[in-house]
Amino acid sequence: MSLLQSLMSFAVEYHARPALVAEQRGWSRTIALCAGDTGERAGARVDDGHIVELYDDERPSDVTIRADAGTLYDILDLKRSANEPYLFGELTVQGSEADFLRLDYISGCLCPE
Repeated sequence: MSLLQSLMSFAVEYHARPALVAEQRGWSRTIALCAGDTGERAGARVDDGHIVELYDDERPSDVTIRADAGTLYDILDLKRSANEPYLFGELTVQGSEADFLRLDYISGCLCPE
């Protein structure tokens, strides 16, 4: 499975929760995911809380999340939230802290832990 495919699965899970999507109204960002160990990239464009585009090319982004591929897959496949890898430095974020906190909240809501 590719990083883009895992991101697609994450987007499906996210959009399956209308209340969670509704909470994100007014939030529009471009988010890039970069796997440092494999060079894989994937990204999403969010418009008014809805994921409206997914891609696997390099584009400018508002938020860039970097980690090894395994960590990114675990988060996208809802096996773990982003909080722990972030706190232990396994995952880094370039962008505003408010955006990361929102992404952490979303992943935490979707993660069955």
